[in-house]
Amino acid sequence: MLFGASAPGQYDGRTPHHRQTPLNNLQHLPVNSDAPKARIHWAVAMNHRNRTGGFGMLCLLLGLHMLRQDHGPLVWLALVLQFLVYPQLVFEWARRARDQLGAEIHAMQFDALCFGAWLVVLHFPLWIGFVLFTSSSQNLTLFRGLRGFVQALVLLALGCALAGLAIGWTVQPQTDPWVSAMAIVTISVYLTVVSLAGQTRAMRLHETKRQLRANELVLQQELAKNQSLQAELREQARRDALTGLFNRHHLNDIMERELARCARDGQPMSLLLIDVDHFKHINDTYGHQVGDEVLRATARLLSERTRASDMLFRYGGEEFLLVLSQADSAAAKEMAEELRLLYAASPLSPGNPAVLATLSIGVATFADHGVTFDHLLQAADQAMYRAKHAGRNRVEIA
Repeated sequence: MLFGASAPGQYDGRTPHHRQTPLNNLQHLPVNSDAPKARIHWAVAMNHRNRTGGFGMLCLLLGLHMLRQDHGPLVWLALVLQFLVYPQLVFEWARRARDQLGAEIHAMQFDALCFGAWLVVLHFPLWIGFVLFTSSSQNLTLFRGLRGFVQALVLLALGCALAGLAIGWTVQPQTDPWVSAMAIVTISVYLTVVSLAGQTRAMRLHETKRQLRANELVLQQELAKNQSLQAELREQARRDALTGLFNRHHLNDIMERELARCARDGQPMSLLLIDVDHFKHINDTYGHQVGDEVLRATARLLSERTRASDMLFRYGGEEFLLVLSQADSAAAKEMAEELRLLYAASPLSPGNPAVLATLSIGVATFADHGVTFDHLLQAADQAMYRAKHAGRNRVEIA
């Protein structure tokens, strides 16, 4: 600003606009001989430059007008002190104050009081009065809103009253054309500075909002990527890396819920515990790479023959668990026999000769063979071992 205040949005360049300290919530560094030099508040530094330049123009404007009037040396001395020396003194006072912004606002209030006194001293010249009124009122309004405008009016009036009581009131509103032209130039410069400050503030706000929107978009993309990664990690935690089937950990998570649903709805559910016969022999004969391919082929074959409502898990090394929803013992045994026959006839690994294997399957049904998952699993396990002891490639019911 021209005469002491700086417009909101006009900053010292050291801090982005959207992170400026609020005017009524400032933080100050302690001042002592051992600590680093305290930072000068941006309003104090800005207003020092503006007050120095603006008061210099006012000194020239008022001096031109005073040349046409009869004023003594004390008034000229007061002019020099007020408009050339005072800006430097008030800057030193404000930058050393504990509350720098508060001191700067007090200085602007004192400016308004002095401007009122100068109106009386100069006999209320119209153009000069307009310049003094506009600068002082707008300065305080920019920092304190409507309350600042009212304060400026009151202080201008108070300054007029105090000076009038001291020297009396004389009204001579006319000014020399050169003084009027200088006043017009002065107020034009003031309004231009205000406009430029407002334009700068608007552009900075626009750029800040644009950057915030861009940052928000990047954050949303990163969040979506992280959520996708978390979902992928959760899915990987539920899946067996070799076969892609659900693993034993996921089985434990869902069986309690599934059994509670069966108990509530009065529906059966069967477990098929499936073991690949002589799998160790396959590994020893063909190697672990072929053994892994046999397990993957087993998983594919079982998956292709199960319903969408069923759940297939890799339970152990060469053991699989098939959960058949709404299937009693008879339906479960029929499914198990179908899988056993299909598996025995299916090549499990490419090569010559093709690798063939058989399955031993144990069947347990809720609630015929147990009402808890542990009991059902134990029953299915015992049935599977009976199938192995009976010669393998068999289905046994608990």
